[in-house]
Amino acid sequence: MGARAEGDRVLLRVRDQGPGIPKQYQTSIFQPFFRVDRSRSRAYGGVGLGLALVWEIAALHGGSIEVEESSKRGTTMLVILPARAPGSLK
Repeated sequence: MGARAEGDRVLLRVRDQGPGIPKQYQTSIFQPFFRVDRSRSRAYGGVGLGLALVWEIAALHGGSIEVEESSKRGTTMLVILPARAPGSLK
């Protein structure tokens, strides 16, 4: 995990060492309850809400989230937020 300021925005990167996210699913993963591997049960954790919540929270702050990079060695997620929230005082 890392964060840095870049101009008028803050970039947050989170990297895992999982199996990666196939290209065709890289936008679908932000939908509530979506799972790349539909055979996974709750026994393995999660309900498919984490990335949907991050998407909504980032959007509420005027930002976004995207898959920056993904391969069999892991995935890097990029969250982009404004350095100041929309409508905030300077």
